[in-house]
Amino acid sequence: MESKNLKRREFLKTAGEAALSAAGLVLLPGLRRSTVEFDLLIQEAVIIDGTGRQPFLADVGIKGNYIKSIGKIENKKAQRIIKAQGWHLAPGFIDVHNHTDVQLLVCPTADSLVRQGITTVIGGNCGSSRFPLTQEMLEEENEYLREEFGIEVDWQDLTGFFRRLKQRGLAVNFATLVGQGTIRAAVVGYKDRKPTPEEMSEMKSLVIEAMNQGAVGLSTGLEYAPGSFASTEELIELVKAIKNFRGIYATHMRDEEDGVLEALDEAITIAERAGVSLEISHLKVGYPRNWAKIDDLLLKIDQASARGVRIAADVYPYTAFATGMSIFFPLWVREGKKEDFLGRLQNPELQPKLKAAIKESEKNVGTWDKVLISSVRTEKNRQLEGLSIEQAAKLQKKEVFTFIRDLLLEEEGQVSIVCFAMSEDNLKRILKHPLTSLCTDGELASTSGVLAKGKPHPRYYGSFPRAIAEYVRKEQVLPLEQMVRKMTSFPAEKFGLVRRGKIKEGYFADLVLFDFNRLQDKATWSNPHQYPDGLLYVIVNGQVVVDRGETTGLLSGKILKNDGKGLVR
Repeated sequence: MESKNLKRREFLKTAGEAALSAAGLVLLPGLRRSTVEFDLLIQEAVIIDGTGRQPFLADVGIKGNYIKSIGKIENKKAQRIIKAQGWHLAPGFIDVHNHTDVQLLVCPTADSLVRQGITTVIGGNCGSSRFPLTQEMLEEENEYLREEFGIEVDWQDLTGFFRRLKQRGLAVNFATLVGQGTIRAAVVGYKDRKPTPEEMSEMKSLVIEAMNQGAVGLSTGLEYAPGSFASTEELIELVKAIKNFRGIYATHMRDEEDGVLEALDEAITIAERAGVSLEISHLKVGYPRNWAKIDDLLLKIDQASARGVRIAADVYPYTAFATGMSIFFPLWVREGKKEDFLGRLQNPELQPKLKAAIKESEKNVGTWDKVLISSVRTEKNRQLEGLSIEQAAKLQKKEVFTFIRDLLLEEEGQVSIVCFAMSEDNLKRILKHPLTSLCTDGELASTSGVLAKGKPHPRYYGSFPRAIAEYVRKEQVLPLEQMVRKMTSFPAEKFGLVRRGKIKEGYFADLVLFDFNRLQDKATWSNPHQYPDGLLYVIVNGQVVVDRGETTGLLSGKILKNDGKGLVR
């Protein structure tokens, strides 16, 4: 008995985990196995099972796609054994707010996703999806994607897009929402007007079609045209179409700054009246003058939940948001297609109004050195990536309005920016809230190839490791087991992901093995294309897609579909 206890103490010393106490590390009783064979056996791992319970020591045996055994597994017969050496084993991270879709056709190994431990992503957020497409939209999409990624579009609906993904293969599990903005563009167009009764019926039919084809819900991006032109009543009617499917209504609210409280009221009203589950996308309060609204914001969420609204939110662990530079102009400037927007920028009669709009945006951001240019379309302006708007305008010896206008014209509206606008204290409060989960709000990227372009938000590479390294290990905002729950079982339950999000016998073997003391995001604002440290193995449906920190090329991900009853498998 004494030698056994000594061995246990030696293991705890090797683990070196300040976040765990000896009392919290136990081998599960009654789970000794002697005659089981496995495809993969992970030995002596510190298990963070996703439920929020305290960590424990155990071996995990995997057979096929599934976790077969958890406990002290005596039999060592396995095709492969990974000795965890006191590393932490968690369920694969679930990113419920992601903008990845066609990027998987470019990089099916999903480099920036799996290398930060993400095993499941939900795309189609902020009102934008790659379906449904009219013939005109398909041609426009083809023109853009050929130039951007060398991709040919051969689909118009979700079934077609899923078929294309399946043909290519993918390393992560992929589910998607259908975008309300895309549907409105397909039916109503890009103008600010009410839909006719016939158009409303057609939009609802397209939502139902997408849900029948496996979409997990409907998303809106109410700061972006043309989805922003929908009234609250229009949105309620459209969202009702997902109720029978038990779909999720995920919303980038109409305002995340001055009108954030009113926007939250609208989102809750839509979900309540439509009778559906609500997900608030990338919850935040933008710009210093609004930061004090955090108390009322979180109170509204608590009150809605208390009266029965199925409400949750996601958050990325950074104090800067990312979007397009066109956001600095009001909706009337952005109405219509790209050509309409660019035409207004060039209209001499509109210059005073446009200049006034940029002045108003400057009041919001404070100073233009808080806004970084993250990506442009042309090589001519590539040198501006990574500079603040203030720096770039000085470099070109232009006043800020003229610089912004000219750059958008030269880049045909395709300029991405990062804006430092949120409070660190507010971020911590949102992270601690029991109804929030983690997200990236990013896209798939890679350190090589076409997806290595630009200087994207570091969240593309570092969101999940950063949440642990910064807000568990360093700031101690949450215990590790609670943070992991926000990354795994909580989002799995919210989105109805069947047998995912927990380390549990019979669940899919989506797993992440990491060194808690080494885990660290490395992506920075000036050099974002960097993978994190300390994330050693990632397993998707029983296959090792990241091995000793390197992608393996295995494409074991699955396309996940709503079965029509709110279960996603």
